[in-house]
Amino acid sequence: MKTLLEMAQRLESERQRLKLDYQAIAEKTGLTPLSVRSAMQGRTAPRITTLMAIADQLGLEVLLLPKVVAMGLQAKAAGEAGPAPALSSVDRIVAETALRSAGAQNPKSGQTK
Repeated sequence: MKTLLEMAQRLESERQRLKLDYQAIAEKTGLTPLSVRSAMQGRTAPRITTLMAIADQLGLEVLLLPKVVAMGLQAKAAGEAGPAPALSSVDRIVAETALRSAGAQNPKSGQTK
């Protein structure tokens, strides 16, 4: 994810999938419904702690990756050749998990759930 809007769209998509309203998330996180809604609609740049609390309630994790790893994951998910950095064991596990997750969310990818 490179933009605030992309992050907000991902959070909102997951909120809708789980059939949660802003009030329910606000109650579970200790945030105000306005703060939750603003963050999830991309109207404001949330604090990292706000983002982490919302993501946690949606079953998501905030993850920071080196850009070269993120670019490689994006390229691979798009079926393109991407950077081929020497990955550590942890980087490789993160990359494989992200690809499996992307395949589970996109059944047309040919991967099984």
